[in-house]
Amino acid sequence: MRKNIVLSLIMTVCVVVLSFACVKTDAVKEATVNADKMDVVNVVNTNTADGVLEARFLNMLNHNFVYNDAFYNDSALANDSMLALIDAAPDGFVDSAVLSDYIFNMYGKIYNDFGFLGDTEKDGYVYIIPRGYNIYTHEISSVTDNKDGSYTVLTEVEISYEDGSFETASCETVFLENTESAFGYNIMYSIIEEGIVADSQC
Repeated sequence: MRKNIVLSLIMTVCVVVLSFACVKTDAVKEATVNADKMDVVNVVNTNTADGVLEARFLNMLNHNFVYNDAFYNDSALANDSMLALIDAAPDGFVDSAVLSDYIFNMYGKIYNDFGFLGDTEKDGYVYIIPRGYNIYTHEISSVTDNKDGSYTVLTEVEISYEDGSFETASCETVFLENTESAFGYNIMYSIIEEGIVADSQC
């Protein structure tokens, strides 16, 4: 009888050991691989599932007035940036500190003063030169993770002119992560393609 008990115990241990041996770890690996693939697809797919990131990029683009070569010209970048701050300058002058903060948060560039704008800067304020300007309204086509802390965003942008006409063009923008920016990202450049998709009169 003692032999039967010992044999039963041995058989029980064998069954338990074999049960663990039969458990496949492939399912765990497959789940991990699939999760990694989904992360890539969600970001790289033309309709990104990362709605928060997409909304952040869209918000920045719809407040952006700096395009093409203006990114490489301090005067053009500063003057175009002021267009986004018109509401904060009812008398035509914007606080230079506000302008500096805006430029840093949007584009990552640091300006301690705006003397390069000439006589338009005085007593801590910068004068917004009166001029016509266009309104840009973006719609995201795709968001691509470049795997280096940057994202390439392709949009269709409607450009509204003062005379009531508008054009729709393609735009490519690169965002670079910047934890010190209020947006979490900076626009490195934004290029509007020369080829116009549509041209209409209102």
